[in-house]
Amino acid sequence: MTIFAASVALVSPAFVSAGFEEGMTAIESRDYAKAYAEFKPLAEQGMREAQVNLGNLYMRGLGVAQDYAEAKHWYEQAARQGDAQAESKLGILYFYGLGVPIEMSEAARWFSKAAERGEASAQAVLGALYVSGSGVEKDNAQAYFWYTLAAEQGNQNAAHGKNSLVEEMTPGEMASALDRLAEWQKQKEAAEALSAENKSKPKKSSARKGGKAPKSAGKKARSK
Repeated sequence: MTIFAASVALVSPAFVSAGFEEGMTAIESRDYAKAYAEFKPLAEQGMREAQVNLGNLYMRGLGVAQDYAEAKHWYEQAARQGDAQAESKLGILYFYGLGVPIEMSEAARWFSKAAERGEASAQAVLGALYVSGSGVEKDNAQAYFWYTLAAEQGNQNAAHGKNSLVEEMTPGEMASALDRLAEWQKQKEAAEALSAENKSKPKKSSARKGGKAPKSAGKKARSK
């Protein structure tokens, strides 16, 4: 099973600083040394997207000497902030033993974290791990569940894995997988509804009720 992507993923933050934008442009033009110079200070300041991209550069040895320990360090920093791509990359390090011993249970743990956050590639890998029983107990229902979520996001490996798995599943396994998918969808819709409700709520005004001015209004401020 090959899960190590051949390219450097571009991770964009919700807001883009000038330095980060320049780093992104540098990666697109393959000026990795400049990308490294732009991402490094931002990563040190705590920008998780810069931390992931910096980890990617260290992992590939682009613009800087290849260093899996440094890649792991920056992925861990971003993972502490809940970054799904960083969690998935940590899974890759443990899966292949890059700078760490091969440890399938640890790889599965990181892929699970990323998969729960909706990372399609991690969902696809997790599905494959459940099929083979690598790092987790073999479970066709779980495999089908994760393959389905990844396939719905356009992951072709997951789609192929799902189609092959169907032929091996028992009716009970399929029922279990479909039940979990229904529950996942229900939770997703509830979360989306709550998010929409919160966005539609008017912001609380700091003005006092009745429009009364503070008692001190109109009085001259005392000089100190």
